[in-house]
Amino acid sequence: MYKATRAFINDRQKFAKFSVKLVTVRQVGGGAEAGDATSGYTNAHRQIDRERNIKIVSGWLVMPYNRMLKKTEIRQHWWNIDANSRTYFDVSPGVSKECEYVLDMDMAEYGITHFDDPAANVCHAVYLSDGGYTMVDRIFGELFYKPIDTLETAALFKKVF
Repeated sequence: MYKATRAFINDRQKFAKFSVKLVTVRQVGGGAEAGDATSGYTNAHRQIDRERNIKIVSGWLVMPYNRMLKKTEIRQHWWNIDANSRTYFDVSPGVSKECEYVLDMDMAEYGITHFDDPAANVCHAVYLSDGGYTMVDRIFGELFYKPIDTLETAALFKKVF
């Protein structure tokens, strides 16, 4: 487990009702290419199958530490679980095999409760650098950055403006 993954889980869990944890995810691909900020959600949503007990889950992709930029990118992401076999899988193409998946179902619950389109209202990513976090939001394809003090669930849905 990456040092950033451990720190992020610890810092997020303080604000989460559900367990925030590292999970093993089988990358199967086959979904649509990442054309916008919600394509991961769209890919996972298309896999939902009530008869086969396939559900959507929310969380984060923790990228390897970037030594040049001195930060770790932690992207918000959606994937699926086969609830019968209790195995996770991701159909989104192009996800690095080096990233770690962190399950965070509070993101899904909060998003679905408060927004018609949860994926369009959650932040794009969080950067961890020198122990501090910066929220990254994508608005009309442009990235905006906002330092944040905590990883409170609601704060991760607020737009930078």
